Amino acid sequence: MRTEPMEKRASFTTEARRTQITQSAIEVLAESGYAATSMSAIADRIQVSKGVLSYHFASKAELLQEVVTAVLASAQAWMIPRVKGAGSYREALRRYIAANVSFLATHRTEIAAVTEVLANARATAGVPELFAKSQAAAAFELQKLFADGAEAGEFGDLAPRILAMSLRATIDATSERLRSDPEFDLDSFEAELVALFDRATAKSVRNGESS
Repeated sequence: MRTEPMEKRASFTTEARRTQITQSAIEVLAESGYAATSMSAIADRIQVSKGVLSYHFASKAELLQEVVTAVLASAQAWMIPRVKGAGSYREALRRYIAANVSFLATHRTEIAAVTEVLANARATAGVPELFAKSQAAAAFELQKLFADGAEAGEFGDLAPRILAMSLRATIDATSERLRSDPEFDLDSFEAELVALFDRATAKSVRNGESS
């Protein structure tokens, strides 16, 4: 009779510890950089032995994969409700940009941590593939937004794939910029990015003017 509750309790405790370790890794990465983020440094931060970390994560690479997975999941959870319910494709595009920028603004520690991991991705098994899969999925959804908006007559005829690649590349570059320039003006960046893609997606006429 007691087995199931005890198993659930053990599972909850294990998950809580993994979350604590992952958050500690995020903080050490953001504060000290990739090279200084050792299993020992992470263990010291939460005052446990390296053995506790090794029980949950077999290696630094496995833990850093979890860091990237956790931050990407957090970004998705942040984005979806902020984009959902838009009344038009253009509004959805503006919400998409705003949601990305607000995530950057409110999750600076997580962004700094992931930037550190990605800058050293070749040294971290599994991370390049993990991030590439996430980026491909994000680009696919964004490309679909541009394509559907064009089909509905809201956007012009610029290639949806190029628009999607350009917007994702700009947002990703901003993540890196924040690491080197914490004072970067995200409010102005958001306004200018919205204006840029409003123009890029405008329906054009033959004389080069936009309608």
